[in-house]
Amino acid sequence: MMTFDRHQLSPNPFRPGMGLEPTYLADRAPQLARFKQYLAGFPGLPRNVRVTGLRGVGKTVLLQRYGRLAEEAGWIVIGRECNEHLQEEATFGQALVEDCRRAVEQSSRALAFKQRSQEVARKALDLLGSFTISLAGVTVAVQPRCRPGRVPMLEEQLFTSLTLACESATAAGRPGVLLSWDEAHLLRDSTNHRQFPLGLFLAAFARAQREGLPVMLVLCGLPTLTDNLARAKSYSERMFQAEELGQLRPPEDLLAFTRPLELSGRKFDADMARAVLQVTGSYAFHIQFIGALLWDAVEWPHRIKKADFDQHRPTILEALDQAFFEARLARTSSTERSLLRAMAASGESAQIHDVLKLTRLPNQTAQQLIVRLRDKGLIYRPQRGRLGFTVPLFGDYLRRVSRHVSGGSE
Repeated sequence: MMTFDRHQLSPNPFRPGMGLEPTYLADRAPQLARFKQYLAGFPGLPRNVRVTGLRGVGKTVLLQRYGRLAEEAGWIVIGRECNEHLQEEATFGQALVEDCRRAVEQSSRALAFKQRSQEVARKALDLLGSFTISLAGVTVAVQPRCRPGRVPMLEEQLFTSLTLACESATAAGRPGVLLSWDEAHLLRDSTNHRQFPLGLFLAAFARAQREGLPVMLVLCGLPTLTDNLARAKSYSERMFQAEELGQLRPPEDLLAFTRPLELSGRKFDADMARAVLQVTGSYAFHIQFIGALLWDAVEWPHRIKKADFDQHRPTILEALDQAFFEARLARTSSTERSLLRAMAASGESAQIHDVLKLTRLPNQTAQQLIVRLRDKGLIYRPQRGRLGFTVPLFGDYLRRVSRHVSGGSE
């Protein structure tokens, strides 16, 4: 006779991970309501959205919800996870044209005439050169038409790509095209290397919206994204509606932990839930991570009590360190770690002059370390003269393990 583990009858309701949507999406109703309004405002009032926040606050999950709302409204949605290679103009141009080509392909599936599919595909793909692609059941081979020395400027390429994508969407009866880019803090211009992909893109995108093209941009990333956009184009603040995500607000922060338990029929003590919330700092990922481990630690269907959490807390925190913090610290050198520990002495953020006092580093050396740690996505400047960790509770982690942290290579 087949038997079943009783645990299998009620699977773990918590979902820690990258972009995994939780059982209960807490504290996101205002952002979703605003996004619906932005979609409805096109083309008369075009809006773009900039979503920023620390690691693990739920940016990617919100981005995915935005995409679903847009698709439900009929929009063509093209997603991308950005990387460092897009800091080069040529690579960035190829990536955007590829995204626009994908938009053309999606639109073309809805077009009544295959000839239109071929026409739009040829125009879009001609920007990059020789390609072969199947659209609406028709294989299209495209050879470059631009003669050597007559390649259009990158900004013009980007604008033309956006135009073709929007024309295709409109021809298919779609409201518009949404570009949904995650990890967008990795996009930036470099004066030293004479690479300005972000500035050229913003200029092309602003022109497209001024000319009434139904295209919308959502950029999602760490807080450094805001600075990168401002450096690329001073008018970027007027291009984007800002959504800054942080700790979940009460009572939604508590519901993020208790609602999955309730929906699973799991009994729990209220004081246990409050203790978990205090340890997590009300950050979305930490709630999911600790909730998942605590669920597994207490045998189903026993009630989860405060004593259970107290008993398993050291093991849970050790697992959190290994899963969320240690890999990030391993990417740093010994001198970079000394600066991080100096920051942690003040909490989760610190005044730069306090960090300099503790490290006793020359200002120029410290500034170089700050740039390196910023480029590694570990710190940012929340305000002038101040540094903050991009990873929630990273300062708490460094203080807990400081006596064990040593070594590292330059």
